[in-house]
Amino acid sequence: MSQSDKNSSTQNKTNEFDWDSFRSFMPTSFGKQQVKKDISKEFEKTKREDNVIGDNKKAKVESIEGKVKTMEGKKTENQSDSEDEEDEEDSIEDYAEPPVSHEIKLVDHHRTVSALTLDPSGTRLITGGYDYDVKFWDFAGMNKSFKPFRTVQPCGEHQIHDLHYSMSGDSFLVISGSARAKIFDRDGLEKCEYAKGDPYIRDLKHTDGHIGALTSGAWHPTNKDLFSTSSQDGSIRIWNVEQKRRQKQTIVYKSRERGGRSSCTAISYSPDSKLLAGAYQDGSLQFWGTSGPYLRPNVSIPDAHMKTTETSSILFSKNNQTVVTRGGDDTVKLWDLRNAKKPVKVAYNLDIVNPEANIIFSPDERLILTGTACPKGQGFGQLVMLDRDTLETKHSINVTQSSVVKVLWHPRINQIITGSSDGVVSVFYSPIHSSRGAKLCVVKEAKKRAIDDYEINRPIITPHALPMFKDDEPRTTKRKIEKMRKDPIASYRPDLPVNGPGKGGRVNMNQQQAVIKSFAKDTTRDEDPREALLKYADLAEKEPLWVSNEYTTQAYIR
Repeated sequence: MSQSDKNSSTQNKTNEFDWDSFRSFMPTSFGKQQVKKDISKEFEKTKREDNVIGDNKKAKVESIEGKVKTMEGKKTENQSDSEDEEDEEDSIEDYAEPPVSHEIKLVDHHRTVSALTLDPSGTRLITGGYDYDVKFWDFAGMNKSFKPFRTVQPCGEHQIHDLHYSMSGDSFLVISGSARAKIFDRDGLEKCEYAKGDPYIRDLKHTDGHIGALTSGAWHPTNKDLFSTSSQDGSIRIWNVEQKRRQKQTIVYKSRERGGRSSCTAISYSPDSKLLAGAYQDGSLQFWGTSGPYLRPNVSIPDAHMKTTETSSILFSKNNQTVVTRGGDDTVKLWDLRNAKKPVKVAYNLDIVNPEANIIFSPDERLILTGTACPKGQGFGQLVMLDRDTLETKHSINVTQSSVVKVLWHPRINQIITGSSDGVVSVFYSPIHSSRGAKLCVVKEAKKRAIDDYEINRPIITPHALPMFKDDEPRTTKRKIEKMRKDPIASYRPDLPVNGPGKGGRVNMNQQQAVIKSFAKDTTRDEDPREALLKYADLAEKEPLWVSNEYTTQAYIR
């Protein structure tokens, strides 16, 4: 065979070599390879079961998966865009369809969730409840475990009634069952606590704070240094953030009811900040001009709701003339301040139990949202969406088997959040119409523990260690019990009687207490049992109805 034939045969073998199989064994890039996830499947796990009914379920699911994949493809193509363009894309303007197709539940409260607030960017959620706790949830840092990253108890053993983020999102207002309002920073550290009034001063204008439990609060819509609070003492107080010793203005409403006072249950500013509205327990609505002098309201609506019920929420629309209220008489009423003699529309049979139940507009103000109550474990608390013009029910969603108290619809992320009386916070979202928020934590897996990430609770015995590094020898169970028994705190030993003049806030027994105690002295142990029996011998002889001969004196002596 010639040399040219050998070269041609070698070239043919080279061409027949399977390069594709060879490339599969070679690394394509350096570093840790990121596993690609199908986000649509993660979203499908949180889909509401009662959202789609009938044969259209499969078709709708497939359309949603296709749209989600299309959106993810667009994100990968536009990764080089600037942050400003991303923020513009995140702002959702399509609110025609409520984002309720998917749902996640944040379960950490063990009593009623009575307060919800989201910062302006929609990344951090704060919840408060009847368990006195305020919990912080970060959608960007949370994973599928859905746990808060911080829990604080801002007002001691006082229930949380309301929470409000400031316009800038750097602080939030806490309204609790105490008479003092508090402001905390974004991380949950207390910045300021405001003054409490003197309960012995009758005129509420002459005291420097509330004297009753707070019921509601609101930030000024244009001035970040002002906020207002309402209280059960019937007053509304306007505060300056920098002045904690005394309020800036005081609004006192003189009720026609007996005593002249009525609890103010809810307040709200108009969007143009020209009116401050208050709802009172005598059923009236009062609208005060924010320019002063607060002697009488600009608009007054008596008997707007049933007397002695708590109107839990009052809210202005963007036109500054339409007002919607949530009454304790199970109604929602729509008012026009240009003709406020009677409501424009009324919706009935919307059950309410908690005085913190609120009412909100959808971001485009086409819908009015509120929650309904139900007995615990009997039926479902519902999220009801009413038409803004007719107050007809457009959508009704079962949330949990307990009352729905708070409702929140954030316009930036287009997600609805509810708080229920069983301690569950429900976040409703749509993979198509919503942005960020719950979508960030649904697709994030919980952190897996490494092999070397372990802790040993057993005692480590090092017999040959130096004395300075040697731990105390582990005690047996018997010795631990004996030590705890000697500890008065661990054994819950009751306080010993005080001898002498007294100490630690406890006083000694005085002479009068000693004499009174001697009156009730028990002398049973000093009595002879034989004499105690024989003193009934004469009675047994005279009335032998219940006593036989065995119990006579002679029989006893034998």
